[in-house]
Amino acid sequence: MTRNQEIGKASEDYVAKYLEQRGSKILARNFAVHNVGEIDIICEYKGEILVIEVKSRDSRERYGTPQEAVTRSKQQKIMRTALEFCKENRIDLDRVSYFVAGVIHDISGNILDVQFTPFFD
Repeated sequence: MTRNQEIGKASEDYVAKYLEQRGSKILARNFAVHNVGEIDIICEYKGEILVIEVKSRDSRERYGTPQEAVTRSKQQKIMRTALEFCKENRIDLDRVSYFVAGVIHDISGNILDVQFTPFFD
């Protein structure tokens, strides 16, 4: 596993734990649909289904913010993947919200901050 993959996995683990500590129930991690897309975390919080794309960047922001890395095209792939998850699990789409969990870490990979931003902001 490359350093970036390790940081990405650590970021996903951190966000999942963060959500659970605040009362979310993790329904799926790395849910994928062949030729459609993949979702990092799907959880339920107070009756809502949260679809979360985790993106991490180091604090130097040389490549933009984590939120900027989730393009409109990526959002659409995530939404199509979420549709399949909802069909499989008989979940009403009115209960679904989409977020980018932007994880900021230092150059050593230590997590400094997490911000949740809704899609389409």
